[in-house]
Amino acid sequence: MKRAVAIERRLATLETLGVAVGAMKSLSAHHFRDARAAVDPAHRYREGIERVLRESGASIGPGDGPAGLLVVGGQLGLCGAYNVGVVDLAASIRPELGPGPTMVVGRRAALLLRRRNVEIDREFPGPTGVRGITPLLLRLAEVVLTRYERDRLSRFDIVSSRFEGVGVSTPNRVTLLPFAAEPENGRRRTPWDDPERLAAVAVREFLFITLYDLLLDALAAEQGARLNATRAAEQWIDDRSRRLRRELRSTRREASTQELIETMAAARATRLR
Repeated sequence: MKRAVAIERRLATLETLGVAVGAMKSLSAHHFRDARAAVDPAHRYREGIERVLRESGASIGPGDGPAGLLVVGGQLGLCGAYNVGVVDLAASIRPELGPGPTMVVGRRAALLLRRRNVEIDREFPGPTGVRGITPLLLRLAEVVLTRYERDRLSRFDIVSSRFEGVGVSTPNRVTLLPFAAEPENGRRRTPWDDPERLAAVAVREFLFITLYDLLLDALAAEQGARLNATRAAEQWIDDRSRRLRRELRSTRREASTQELIETMAAARATRLR
């Protein structure tokens, strides 16, 4: 019966693992719904700010220093190849940009980048839900702008995943800085008592909403990937449990048959005496 006991222990372990995976799937589904609901409004708001920028003619010019790179990846595991795709793109871009600061959002992405021998200047914990984006955004925007101005960076690129559906995302590269907004053809510049003030406010808002939009998209992509991964893990656990239960029933039948044979053999030996 040792084999049966071993199978029962494996079944108990799978059951415990299944409970944990089920809880993670439910949590991922909750965070995914929150992030997905906020993606479209953020896109529309960003488009509105871009229109204001075009009308204001605001710009932030490049410096004569190196180029910065921000990589937005995942904080937690169990999300398939989500982090691998982001890291692959970032690792290929960093040599192209040359020397310069590399910042990373997400512990998993930072770990993979270090394995690719990419030097990381700053690492930020990734948000696990929509509520975590705003506190991160405030710190991130301050650090990015400070480094851009202090080090006179020539550009600042961002690598993140664009959400395209549940479990579907594409690693994407965006140039955050510098930028120069050109007024739209055929449109009057927005009447404003202080055009410079308008430009300054529009620039700040554009940087914030761009970072927010990218972080939100990346969060939706990460949670979608994790939702798919937990579903696959749950299916594997169910399949494995069914096979083990069949194996346990077969083992018990074999043990019962063997016990019956031994009992009958013992009875026959007793009669022959």
